[in-house]
Amino acid sequence: MPKETTHRNPETRAARIERRAKKRADTVTRKKIMKMMKARALEDA
Repeated sequence: MPKETTHRNPETRAARIERRAKKRADTVTRKKIMKMMKARALEDA
């Protein structure tokens, strides 16, 4: 099967985008938590 058809396939495309979005969301939440922790540490010190 040629690469283009796989790339244009709406189902696989949606799944790929969904996975990427989920990964980004996880990263964002992790970064937010780290920022909160650092801010709290600075406040306590």
